[in-house]
Amino acid sequence: MIIRRRFGRSNKNQETHSSSQGNNNNKLQSFRNIRELKAAGIHFQPSGTSFLTDISFKSHFFFGYLKLPFLFIDDSTKPMFLNLVAYEMCPDAPEDYGVTSFLCFLESLIDHPDDVKELRSKKILYNSLGSDEQVARNFNEITDGLVYLETYENVKGHIQKHYDKRVNTWIAQALHDHFSSPWTVMAFIATVFIVLLTRTQTYFAIPGN
Repeated sequence: MIIRRRFGRSNKNQETHSSSQGNNNNKLQSFRNIRELKAAGIHFQPSGTSFLTDISFKSHFFFGYLKLPFLFIDDSTKPMFLNLVAYEMCPDAPEDYGVTSFLCFLESLIDHPDDVKELRSKKILYNSLGSDEQVARNFNEITDGLVYLETYENVKGHIQKHYDKRVNTWIAQALHDHFSSPWTVMAFIATVFIVLLTRTQTYFAIPGN
């Protein structure tokens, strides 16, 4: 099927993708959407391709980075995905369930229009449909009744491990509250500079120094 091939990779690439994630799928998913992941210090980045299997996650200290493929959303997206899911359920179809797995993974991230807005701001999703609320509703309707597959369980496991570290949430919240604009960053730098300058002057003002 030509449309399905446009979204997929070869079997060799899919195996490499899965094995590189490690074995970390023994935890239940407790995060519900992109907003919760963002609050835990997880940033979203475009993977640079439109391959649905091009999903990866890396955690560095207090921050995580989830890469997702680019997705163009318009009036034809919902019926196209519904047809592809129906095709994958046919007895003669490939058994990788690439499209179904991707949709289930994305639906586990999108629960609210703000989740769609975040993906748009990161150039991961282009919304030609008009309403972020409609996009979120479409993904929920497309995946309604689907059985969740284990294709991206390793990726979810790594995300869950990062999400479970409460210190990541505290640091992400602190950075958001105090360094969310260039002015607050500049004010912090100025404050540190003044404190250091004051201490230096005090040190040299002491006799014998």
